Amino acid sequence: MKTDKCNAWVERDKKVIAKTQHLSYYPLVVADAKDSIIHDEDGNEFIDFLSSASSLNLGSRNEHVVKAIEEQLGKFTQYSIAYTYNAASVEYAERLASSYPGGGDNIKVVFGNCGSDGNDAAVKFARAFTGRSKIITFINGYHGNTYGASSMTTVTTRMRKNMGPFLPEIYPFPFYDSGMDDAVCEAECLKEILRAFNTYLPADDVAAVIIEPVQGDAGLIPAHPIFMKKLYELCKENGILFISEEVQQAFYRTGKMYGIEHYGIVPDGIILGKSVGAGLTLGAFMARAEIMDCLPAPAHLFTLGGNAIACAAGSAAFDYMQTDEFQQILKKNCEVMDECIAKLQAKHSNLVSGDTGLGMSRGIVIEKTNADGTKVADTVGTYKILYRSYETGLLIISLAGNVLRVQPPLNIEPELLRKGFDILDAAMTDYEEGKISDDVLQYQNGW
Repeated sequence: MKTDKCNAWVERDKKVIAKTQHLSYYPLVVADAKDSIIHDEDGNEFIDFLSSASSLNLGSRNEHVVKAIEEQLGKFTQYSIAYTYNAASVEYAERLASSYPGGGDNIKVVFGNCGSDGNDAAVKFARAFTGRSKIITFINGYHGNTYGASSMTTVTTRMRKNMGPFLPEIYPFPFYDSGMDDAVCEAECLKEILRAFNTYLPADDVAAVIIEPVQGDAGLIPAHPIFMKKLYELCKENGILFISEEVQQAFYRTGKMYGIEHYGIVPDGIILGKSVGAGLTLGAFMARAEIMDCLPAPAHLFTLGGNAIACAAGSAAFDYMQTDEFQQILKKNCEVMDECIAKLQAKHSNLVSGDTGLGMSRGIVIEKTNADGTKVADTVGTYKILYRSYETGLLIISLAGNVLRVQPPLNIEPELLRKGFDILDAAMTDYEEGKISDDVLQYQNGW
């Protein structure tokens, strides 16, 4: 595999771009991308199992999205909706509101630049609407990198060390995942929150609970249904807003439009980012009109928030996702995903200890067996597998140290999806047979 040109670009990057901008796993410099295929500057070809961190749910340069962008460019690039109006932002807001769980007749949207400021918006609106200050979040949650979103993020100390103090009145609690025993979840899942309510965190001071139905960067971990039900009921009992953080999982990533729909819950608010702009920079928060009308301008507006090009792209992607064609492709690919993961786990049972996630948002857990027979996370093996996959034509990364992140474009061709798993299968075999040198570890700088 030739990487001379890529290596040269990486060296130039190191001289001018802050190292905090890269969680890099290998020296891949993107030269061009179309649908589910990426080429680097050396001409190497890769199947995309990352979808640009789930911000390209329809893949790169999707024909519907490109057409919408070109049409909008023929009119104007952007003009701030802080001082004017435009049809593209209104039309997209109408579409997003219509998709709200439980019906969108009384839903409004506020646009921003990314999912991080969507999280900030949720805090602002929740505090303003309720007149309360405290926010409940969950351990191992990822919410973004603005100061407010970083204050709610607890997935790694690298997003907090040397940067405090953070936004006050943020209280993280344990997250109960779907793998937990039902009886244990029933008995334990609210214990810490209820103890806090009785000792130091008055329930009537809490403005909102903000939760990822599937914790993304923690390893694609779905919440336990019992936990979600009891948490939602607790919020309703105490006048606390229940806000679903959908930045990574929305737009059918889990097989449904929103991750929260797997739980039958109608949230008080939804936070959006990543694929909300169909690959362009955009973020949003939406909620009932009474919540969204509680703040005046300019309490939460941005010069480029809701820009016309991103909204036009988002509308085009949204419309295509509603078609029977897309829904059939999604259904088929979810089936292929299940089939491929099952085969991988059966063949490499000593290595693959399980899988996480929902739909087209999946994690493959890599563990090793100690001399005493106990299973432990195999972080080195996880990295070697993903690096060998990169060397043989698959773009995949890891989360939580030992979870391979599998998030291909939702409309990837089934044969490409299978081929990607074939590459992963071969990489696992190479690792099991000791064919991957420790030399590759020098490139490890990811999660």
